[in-house]
Amino acid sequence: MSLCRIHLKKLVCQAANQGLYSFERHLGFFSQWFKVRSPQPWNPVACMQTGELMSGIRLHCTADQEPKVQPIRKKKENPNAKKVIGNVGRLIPYNYIQMISENGEDMGKMTRKKAIKIMEERDLKLVVFREDTDPPMYRLMTGKQIFEEQTKLREKQKLSSGPSHVQVKEMSFLASIEKHDLDIKKKQLAQWIEKKYHVRITVINSRVADGPAKGDVLQNVLKLLQNQAICSSEPKERKDGRAMVCVLRPLSAKELQKLKKDSEPENQKEPIGTPKTKLEQSPNTELTNS
Repeated sequence: MSLCRIHLKKLVCQAANQGLYSFERHLGFFSQWFKVRSPQPWNPVACMQTGELMSGIRLHCTADQEPKVQPIRKKKENPNAKKVIGNVGRLIPYNYIQMISENGEDMGKMTRKKAIKIMEERDLKLVVFREDTDPPMYRLMTGKQIFEEQTKLREKQKLSSGPSHVQVKEMSFLASIEKHDLDIKKKQLAQWIEKKYHVRITVINSRVADGPAKGDVLQNVLKLLQNQAICSSEPKERKDGRAMVCVLRPLSAKELQKLKKDSEPENQKEPIGTPKTKLEQSPNTELTNS
């Protein structure tokens, strides 16, 4: 019995040294006592004896239990995000900053405490000028200067934002519409075009048998608005020929300039080489003859 115990103890210690379950095939019930998470160097105190039975010691590595520290990712700046100019007050997250006066003069590098003191003494606002420099650059500004800079920034962002979403208005009427009602429709169309809206016009067939054609009514409307708008595409028939649809858009600045140039009266010049009358050729001939 003692010899068997010695061999069993040696087998368990050898498995603890190698970090393998080499004895699991023969003594599977010992696997619930003994578990090695990673190969470990041989430990002389790998098992202990309690009376007639032996209980295994669980070897483990604390590296698996330590929480992994993930690196802090820097937030990517969105180039399309709108920038805002405003007073930061005493909330300066840097120990040292580069200060610029309200007149644009460089005041040099200074501590956060000194910058706040100067701001309060001069009764001015502190605005972030550039944060990508080392140290970051701040500027003293008055309330009026901040308002002017905000106005300039809004105009710049408006120009750089590209074409905005086009709003499309719709208008439909019968081809047999009365003249008074048609004039009201034309005024409404002109107001929408001035606001840079696109307008979808739908002219429906007349309910009267001998009424005007829908194409003629649409062309009449387009002719009255030719100095303000133009068809984005050719008028097309819809609803099995019962209606005609056209989309109007405002004239661009280039098209307005060309229209203005074409509408100017041309200077009528005398063509070169035209024969002159007798009076124009020799106005003094009659006097000499007389």
